[in-house]
Amino acid sequence: MGLRHWVTGIGFLGAVWSPCAFAGGFYIQEQNAAGVGRAQAGDVAAADDASTIYFNPAGMTELHGIALTLGADVVIPGASLTDKGSRNTSTGAFIGNPASGGVSTPGGSNGGDPGSAVPIPDFFISAPLANTGLSIGLGMSAPFGLKSRYTSNSFARYDSIDNLLETADFAPSLAWKVNDWLSIGAGLDEQYALVKLTTALPNPLVPGGPTVATDGNLALHGHDWATGFNVGILLKPMDGTKIGISYRSAITHNFNGRVTFAGLAGPLAARNGTVGAAAALNLPDIVAVGISQQVTSKLTLLGEVDYTGWSKFSQIAIHLADGSGTLVTPENYRDTWSPSIGGEYQLTDTLKLRAGVKYDETPTVDGSRDTRVPDGNRVWVAGGLGWAFSDQLSFDASYAHIFVTSSSINVTRSFYAGAPFPVPTTSNIVASSAVKINIFTLGLNYLF
Repeated sequence: MGLRHWVTGIGFLGAVWSPCAFAGGFYIQEQNAAGVGRAQAGDVAAADDASTIYFNPAGMTELHGIALTLGADVVIPGASLTDKGSRNTSTGAFIGNPASGGVSTPGGSNGGDPGSAVPIPDFFISAPLANTGLSIGLGMSAPFGLKSRYTSNSFARYDSIDNLLETADFAPSLAWKVNDWLSIGAGLDEQYALVKLTTALPNPLVPGGPTVATDGNLALHGHDWATGFNVGILLKPMDGTKIGISYRSAITHNFNGRVTFAGLAGPLAARNGTVGAAAALNLPDIVAVGISQQVTSKLTLLGEVDYTGWSKFSQIAIHLADGSGTLVTPENYRDTWSPSIGGEYQLTDTLKLRAGVKYDETPTVDGSRDTRVPDGNRVWVAGGLGWAFSDQLSFDASYAHIFVTSSSINVTRSFYAGAPFPVPTTSNIVASSAVKINIFTLGLNYLF
């Protein structure tokens, strides 16, 4: 078999699809500026602008005339890793010092802050069909994604360096007002996904152990189109009360792409080059239940509970087109719950204030958590305002800070399983993480 089965425990390949978004796995919840201001509380029930197409398409029946919503969120994650005893094993380390048993330290820095400011656009437009009780709409959003980079000399470089995941979701939608208290809606999700990854590869024959100077590298690229759906119900049991229930289906992306190996030396140099690759990405389904309750003519309280089926993301299997076999890494994500509460206060005829808090479970678990997702449980604290410039035009601006609990990382990556080396080559990454997130949003709403 030789070098054809040269990697096992291929987490640094598979984990590209579990990227370091630093919160909520890699789900981007911030799809409207107003919702961010109340920590996403009641998004499934509020139905106060065209972004309801994303959260609950049934809410389109609450909008009058042609409604347009444009938004831009800037998510600013920050993270740091602290080495807690990472180590490598290799034949070279054994040759350099037999007493070590082949164990060496990875060396290098803590990798710096892998986060970077990421703008996230959204666009929604809806319109009623006269005298039918029907409304149609189109949404464009980016529900999953990340952009992160560690320095190439990080102690965790054999787990991750560069990570990029981008999605673009196009959602044609339809809603029907059945009667004064019930609306139903549905939409398709035509979704494009692009993924890129770069990571380091150790040279197992370097006396004393692998070093940054002798590393090779690996780059992966893939893309795919896939289809899902979403459905929703909006209930109005009494004046001032709206209850929303929505379901967003799971989506499976079957990526076709390529893997490129470069910089490998000695007997590993035969592996340098590019090979086709395919893998499946299982995105979770989401159930949301929420309420919007008008307490007074000025005050509205909102609440929501979201359930995300992350356990579908249990592993990644990557198939190399040259017949090298299937490379599998466990992810072991767990299903999560996210409750939130918020409120809106109409301070003046033109100015509305918003605030909210949210608790958001991490889908990552000890023993499988990696450096791409140094995630922890999170608490949102958010605030914002809405300004009605006229009956047709309004603006929203919000800010949220997300507190993330520190998490531990302890994963082992194995390399060159089919190569004839006396000592297996592994990298055991042991670290703790510190993460924080700031979100700034702006939105524009226009009624034609």
